[in-house]
Amino acid sequence: MSTQVTIIGKQQSEKTKTAIEFQSFLNTNLNIDGSAYSPSRYKYIELICKDYALGFDLMFAYDDPNRRSFGVLYIGHFNDGVVE
Repeated sequence: MSTQVTIIGKQQSEKTKTAIEFQSFLNTNLNIDGSAYSPSRYKYIELICKDYALGFDLMFAYDDPNRRSFGVLYIGHFNDGVVE
C-alpha cells in the first residue's frame, strides 16, 4: 500500500529522501500518547501545521477518505513528506 501525502494549503512538491516521523498521537481523551504507528501503516497523511509546538509538526493520518473520523492526529516531524 502506498501512502498519499497532502500538505494543506500548498501544492505538492517534488519528494526528497527525509521520511515522515511520528512521535506521538492525540488519544480520545485529548492527551498525548507516546506510542505511535509507523507512517507507512496509513494510506493518507495530511500536514496540518508545520512547527505546531516546540519544533513538532501536526499531522492527520487515516485510511479511508469516506471515514475520516477514524483518523489519528500525530505530532512528529513531517520532514520532506515522504513515507518509507
